[in-house]
Amino acid sequence: MSKKILVSILLLGIVLAIVGCSQASTLSDTQPAPPNLSGNTPVVESPKVLKIVDVLGKPENYQGQAIIVEGKIITECPSGCWFTLDDNTGTIYVDLLPSNLVIPQKRGAFARVYGQVVRKGSDTYLIGTKVEF
Repeated sequence: MSKKILVSILLLGIVLAIVGCSQASTLSDTQPAPPNLSGNTPVVESPKVLKIVDVLGKPENYQGQAIIVEGKIITECPSGCWFTLDDNTGTIYVDLLPSNLVIPQKRGAFARVYGQVVRKGSDTYLIGTKVEF
């Protein structure tokens, strides 16, 4: 009887972890690009590769811009919907959930993260839109 209870609790915990990391949310700061009225092909700037210390030091300079940070994944959500990245200059939280992304367990791996800087109160983090290993 106690095995059934233990298995039930374990399954419930797994379901709660998956559901908790799969709740969708939206980015309210994302706006479509203005239309190109000149007829010329628009020049699209590539995202900038930045050091985490620069992002955390002056987040207002990068808020809403597409950026890239690189480093080692040091912690990760069991479902892969968020992780922390360290590039030896700092550590930043990367949230993949608003982009409906998840990654496999890659703790200790090098990652290149594309995303947008978000500042809420005193917290600065990155909404990841793409992750490369």
